[in-house]
Amino acid sequence: MNADKIRPLRGRQAKRKVFSKGRASQPMSIGRQCLDGFLLLSFGAGAFIFLSWLPQKLDAMVVVSEAIADLIRGLSQLLEAALGLTAVILIALLLVLAIVAIVAGTNRLFRGCNRLMRKAANQQIRTNRSRSRIRR
Repeated sequence: MNADKIRPLRGRQAKRKVFSKGRASQPMSIGRQCLDGFLLLSFGAGAFIFLSWLPQKLDAMVVVSEAIADLIRGLSQLLEAALGLTAVILIALLLVLAIVAIVAGTNRLFRGCNRLMRKAANQQIRTNRSRSRIRR
């Protein structure tokens, strides 16, 4: 094969530094740090202002109660649908069971009639043979 391309194994390989620190990270500049702080403070203040303005536009208790009512209505509809589907499945299974019972009953009735007719025919043949033996 390519034996000349395979390097020989050394006795002990040097440890690889997977998480090498390399060069030291430089600290964030003062201007960027001040800008980040100002942006975070303005976002927090804006969020507080929005949250204080929000109850004037909508009533939180009404929203929460409507959400809970919608959830309960949805769950009751889901349960109703599941019960309806279960009823349809049970009716279908009962229909299949009725068809199987009719087919099996018809099959058994035909077999029983067939056996009865054979038994009657065999008895007729036996009585005819016994009568013919008696007459001889």
